[in-house]
Amino acid sequence: MMPIFNAEQWSYNHFLNGFFGDPRRTDRVIEVAADMARCSGKSIALSCQGNEAKVEGAYRLIRNDKMSSEVISASGFQHTAELAQSYAEILAIDDTTH
Repeated sequence: MMPIFNAEQWSYNHFLNGFFGDPRRTDRVIEVAADMARCSGKSIALSCQGNEAKVEGAYRLIRNDKMSSEVISASGFQHTAELAQSYAEILAIDDTTH
């Protein structure tokens, strides 16, 4: 996995073209994802580094009926598919032992 050197740029690239229904939601997804990428493995509260407004914004995003993990994931999957098109060959390695 490539390390994330610029969490804001990574998040922007991944989620800018997502279908979140409102530009403010898109901005919030980008902001929350960047915070969480910068502090990988940490809680939302720790990722927001003590900024209570950011914590509340992240939780409002999660509670929003118009948002879901599927909606957010679809944006990331779409971006990954677009990136994959620039490669002539991609290896899909899978452990099929069960």
